[in-house]
Amino acid sequence: MARSAANPAVQADGSGAQSRVRDLEPLFAPKSIAVIGASRTPGTVGSAIPSNLILGGYTGVVYPVNPKAKSIMGARCVPSISAIDDHVDLAVIILPAPAVEKAVLEAADHGTKHLVIISAGFKEVGEEGAQRERRIKAIADERGLSIIGPNCLGVINTAPDVRMNASFGRDMPRPGRIGLISQSGALCTALLDYAKGHHLGFSRFISFGNKCDVTEVDLLRCLASDRNTDIIMMYVEDISDGQAFVNAAYEITHGSNPKPILAIKTGRTPQGAAAAASHTGSMAGSDEVYDAIMTQAGVIRVESVEDLFDLAEIFSDPVMPAGRRTAIITNAGGPGIMATDACIRYGLQLSKFADYTIKSLKFQMPPTSSLKNPVDVIGDARHDRYRAALDAIAADENVDNIMVLVTPQSMTPDAEIGQVVGEAKGFCTKPIVACMMGAADVAEGVEKLHSYKVPTYPFPENAMRALAAKARFAEWTRTPHSRFVQYDADKAAVEKLLEEEFKAGRKQIVELKALEVFRHYGFSLVPYALAKTADEAVAAAAKIGYPVVMKISGPKILHKTDVGGVKLNLRDEASVRAAFDGMIASVKDKMGDDVEIWGVLIQKMLPPGKETILGMSRDERFGPLIMFGLGGIYTEALKDVSFRLAPIRENSAYVMVRSIRSYKLLEGVRGEPPSDVPAIADALCRLSQLVTEHPRIKELDINPLIVYPQGKGVVVADARIILSEK
Repeated sequence: MARSAANPAVQADGSGAQSRVRDLEPLFAPKSIAVIGASRTPGTVGSAIPSNLILGGYTGVVYPVNPKAKSIMGARCVPSISAIDDHVDLAVIILPAPAVEKAVLEAADHGTKHLVIISAGFKEVGEEGAQRERRIKAIADERGLSIIGPNCLGVINTAPDVRMNASFGRDMPRPGRIGLISQSGALCTALLDYAKGHHLGFSRFISFGNKCDVTEVDLLRCLASDRNTDIIMMYVEDISDGQAFVNAAYEITHGSNPKPILAIKTGRTPQGAAAAASHTGSMAGSDEVYDAIMTQAGVIRVESVEDLFDLAEIFSDPVMPAGRRTAIITNAGGPGIMATDACIRYGLQLSKFADYTIKSLKFQMPPTSSLKNPVDVIGDARHDRYRAALDAIAADENVDNIMVLVTPQSMTPDAEIGQVVGEAKGFCTKPIVACMMGAADVAEGVEKLHSYKVPTYPFPENAMRALAAKARFAEWTRTPHSRFVQYDADKAAVEKLLEEEFKAGRKQIVELKALEVFRHYGFSLVPYALAKTADEAVAAAAKIGYPVVMKISGPKILHKTDVGGVKLNLRDEASVRAAFDGMIASVKDKMGDDVEIWGVLIQKMLPPGKETILGMSRDERFGPLIMFGLGGIYTEALKDVSFRLAPIRENSAYVMVRSIRSYKLLEGVRGEPPSDVPAIADALCRLSQLVTEHPRIKELDINPLIVYPQGKGVVVADARIILSEK
């Protein structure tokens, strides 16, 4: 019997432990800053940071630390942080790498708890630098410090009561509602410039570099609690703690005040690059790991900087859609078709207008207009015609989103149309996006739209892709909080079995023992018995009942079918004896006479069902990664599988099943009944609990898990478990 966790927040990591939530506010709203390594030399980082702080209007006190200078930018220098006769909230360190450790200790001795280390020369340059970084991390842990960096651009807070640009970026970004965290400092400068050209501003801007102490998870939580941040953008090359990331991001995107997280993830982990022996491990590269953890956390992963800002623009409008039904208003047929294609391609739906909307449009539009969706207001449309179309469509209860498309014509007043769309956005309770196709000829219209904060795109595909992302996020926020399911399982019995196998030197658990593990966690199993001789096989078959299946059993035999190790539909004693002798001979012929064979497993021949596969591969960084897919060729050839990081919530199990490309086969085709998807989800949740509670399990496959029609359940037909070296 299953029971739900009493407190999902406490159970979020599967162990009941909660990760520490750090107070990083003094990092972003310090009343005083010491710039250790400030310089008077133009063009240096040591010169740029105090200049950015002072000229950018920082509201606190700046202390340039330089023993060889009297003043920098009119601010008096001090020889060391210890010479400052006041408390320092934040220390920004810009020194050669070998001198950084001493500066950190001096800052800690002075009582400063928050530091930003701009300096490079740490783990990114090799082992010597990595050792420096580890020593700084040890100091942070021992002294209770919070350190951003090293090897970073710095931090920015545009709030009017702070106005802190503690970075060496060229300009202070315009204030806005976007919080950005980036592992790459160089990318940060490009993002700042790109945002300026797209009329977007930032609340906080953090380059966190090597993240020797403060991680992306800490920064996500900080931005989540910031009242000036509505959207979180992030660029990461790796994630420090997968489960902590999932827990934090889930709370942010699905909490009482949900905020979208838009992420670019690049790079590959060594763990993902090294394919494991199991089905799961061989298919779980780093991209699959990151896709899995971001999907189950509600994070929107994007592929490019352009997509990142396209989505940031649409999420800057706080109005959320009630659904996916989308209306298109256009003054040209071809672009209207492009918009329609994009609408369907990205998972939106075309609205079907109510009768009263059609009547209103017919009354106000020319006879040549198309009144169906998309609404073509014809190429000579002026702003009044767009206003009439917007008024009618905005009032339609069958419309969730509106896209206004304008192509430049000689009679098209783009600025006036932009104003009409902006005014409509002011009263409309549905998201409105605009697409002004072109550049120079529609520049005034684009500026007018930006002045009204209407999300504006150059092409229909960009607009529809952004709308679709917003619609999916709105659906995510409306999904009820899903629980972690906890089953009554014999954890002690499994731990004892695994310990016995490990002590016996068996890392690969024989199928007989693997099935026993699953039995202790409540999986439905096919009746089975191990036979070491032909006589034992005949006796087991008679007890189980014909027809039966015979499968070879041995620690090195991973793919039984390839070596003749599986015989199906054995219906009598003679066929069992012949199969036993033939199987042993075939396996030895294929793998050598010295191959270790434990015997054969006799199982009840199951009635036909859908073959699926469940698996787990334990990533060294993230922990247990669970896999689901259809069995047979769908696993081997098509790699049609989905992944999630355990422990999984109940709804994640259902999403895993539905997200494979071949899910239609489980729904039932050509008169077949639908498969028992709830039973598959239940098996995934049981598997999640099993691998979370037993970290000794390194890899695992249930292949196949036979699925029967809805209400008839699932059965584990074959399985294997591999234990870790530790």
